[in-house]
Amino acid sequence: MNSSRLFFIIASGLMAVACGGDALSASLSCAETGTYLGSNPVAGTTLRVTAATAQVASSTMPSHCLIEGAMDERIGPMDGKAYAIKFRMRLPNEWNQKFLMPGGGGANGTLSDATGPGPIAGFTSALARGYAVIVHDSGHDAALADPAKGGVASFGIDQQARVDFGHRSYDVVAQLGKSIIKAFYGKKPVHSYFSGCSEGGREAMMMTNRFPDHFDGVISGCPAMSTPIHQAYASLLAQTFSTLVPGQVDQYGNPLIVKAYTDEDIQLISSAILQACDAQDGLSDGMVNNLAACTDAVVFPKLTAITCSGDKTASCLSAAQVSAWKTVMAGPKTSAGVQIYSGNPWDPGIGGMNGIALNQNFRSWWLGTYSSATNNAIKVTLSAPLHAMVHTTPPVPLSVDQNFAWELGFNRDELMAYASRTTPYYVSSSIQNGLATSTDLTRFKQNGGKLIQYIGQADPAVSPSETIAWWNKLNSEQAGAAASFARLFLVPGMNHGSGGPATDKFDTLTALEDWVERGVAPESILATAVNPGFFGVASRTRPLCPYPTWAHYNGTGDINLASSFTCRP
Repeated sequence: MNSSRLFFIIASGLMAVACGGDALSASLSCAETGTYLGSNPVAGTTLRVTAATAQVASSTMPSHCLIEGAMDERIGPMDGKAYAIKFRMRLPNEWNQKFLMPGGGGANGTLSDATGPGPIAGFTSALARGYAVIVHDSGHDAALADPAKGGVASFGIDQQARVDFGHRSYDVVAQLGKSIIKAFYGKKPVHSYFSGCSEGGREAMMMTNRFPDHFDGVISGCPAMSTPIHQAYASLLAQTFSTLVPGQVDQYGNPLIVKAYTDEDIQLISSAILQACDAQDGLSDGMVNNLAACTDAVVFPKLTAITCSGDKTASCLSAAQVSAWKTVMAGPKTSAGVQIYSGNPWDPGIGGMNGIALNQNFRSWWLGTYSSATNNAIKVTLSAPLHAMVHTTPPVPLSVDQNFAWELGFNRDELMAYASRTTPYYVSSSIQNGLATSTDLTRFKQNGGKLIQYIGQADPAVSPSETIAWWNKLNSEQAGAAASFARLFLVPGMNHGSGGPATDKFDTLTALEDWVERGVAPESILATAVNPGFFGVASRTRPLCPYPTWAHYNGTGDINLASSFTCRP
């Protein structure tokens, strides 16, 4: 870039600010944008741009400007590793004047392609729709993870990395994204959106309460909003299921809980739930639409009916298996019986048969693969190290062989103390860093913000009951008018973010655009079954309904068409 032109642009921007106008009223080229940003980081941060290149159109992306870089590069004082908030942003040449920031997932630490696909795969990417999209790694690099000290969660040894992962990185990257847009296009975005699921759903919730000025609309899918606390589920699963596998151990000598239930056992539970609750919504169709009616009182008798009267066989569950499943569904509690985190509702998406194959999504989190010789449940491989390294203070560096044993011996009576603790080095607690359960959305609402939440009724990673309780609390505080700016959509049968016997493909981004930009609130969202074989049909669509309404069959019409259903309480 010609140095005199850059001086003129920056000087003109400074004059505009001094006169009460917007800085950078002129747009820059891609390379010029990178040069400008290097000298104009977000307040309180440092910035190094590593790439600023024009990209030609391809079969998957439109022509656009790619900006990459790193914020706040430093060396961690505890482990000597390099830390930074790395980012990637794509700015399409044909811009729709909108900004999208997708959330992360799991322990973060990686950069996605920054195309911003719809929350459920299969829709046109946000970039292809004309959105400027930014992604980031939340302040640590998963490639530097130490398998002997927490694996993907080893960054938890570093206080600043904890803070960046907990909340700070999302704030500064949102500001950075808008700054890049202003530099490249010469004007601010007309509308800004955030969309995330799971860990990204937690980040989305923070944009409604901790950083309510950044986004006009937020999509929060399967939100892990109480991550520091819901880690209690890992110890509950390990300790409860271990009682079912005496003498069966993994390579480290730990109880091999993958053997606690066969696939056939899981399907017996799923079928019992269907028998108890399928018709509660007025239609036997392999789905539970009226979740509130699917209670312990109606499910327990069906579980009793499949309890073996003698020896365990493939057609029944042992009394110990039934008791253990009831225990884990009720959620983690202290030794005094105080609820720590919400239990899970009864939904047949716990299992489900697609032909002769069992839906593995639910058991992959709670149990792992039955044929495995190792404990590969995600609650062991991911939740345990996050629990020990990021949500316990001081952190407990675990090697891979220690994850299960740590949860097996964990005292849940101490969980809140660990999550709330600080030290002279860890000056903020896990709860202070990352808890996103606040229902104080006052400023978000005043700003005209709109929130769409969604979660599968059979989500094994994040309790749907917690999300429902959060919305009910918000609605109570809003005198019954929460739906004016915040709506929750339950997805019958769906597991964590997708999968299961469900209509699990839907477009929340378009629904949010209609609400924010045109004032049309979503009375329903059309959803399609990705795997209709779970229902023995070629295709199935259903309306997703804003809680507390649910999809009622109209009494006539094809039960596999959404048009045959109406959302009402």
